[in-house]
Amino acid sequence: MSPRPGDPAPDFQARSERNDPIHLAALRGQWVVLFFFPRANTTHCQLQARRFEALMPEFRALGAQPIGVSSDSRTQLVTFHDVCRVSYPLVPDPDHVLSECYGVLDDAWPDSPVRPARRETFLISPEGQVVRHWTNVDPGTHAAEVLTEVQERVAANA
Repeated sequence: MSPRPGDPAPDFQARSERNDPIHLAALRGQWVVLFFFPRANTTHCQLQARRFEALMPEFRALGAQPIGVSSDSRTQLVTFHDVCRVSYPLVPDPDHVLSECYGVLDDAWPDSPVRPARRETFLISPEGQVVRHWTNVDPGTHAAEVLTEVQERVAANA
């Protein structure tokens, strides 16, 4: 089951595609956009990643940190990172620890033994609470939608 708005975001410690440590608790004090995507190096996932990257100056100005999570291996995400030229971390989750923790693990696709994460996003407040959960994500427009949500929440707290 996925955490709901108002719930504490499940804490995690992981390593990025570049093997940098990521600890959710260490990101307290800033907004975290935790977005799950099913497959690196597919058209829709590349589109989504690039849209977040295009808006990184705005996310940074708001104190927001996007983090992408996929069931793919570290090697696959290194390639994805290089192809999409993203500046935010990507977390490989081949053992499905984060996907299960956040309730986004999907069934395996036909002709694939791998269970991917569903394309869903969690907005986590600087206090560590889930404040928004998107389940119907359009990879072409989602980054802008998330940015608008963060802008509205930051303005409301100003």
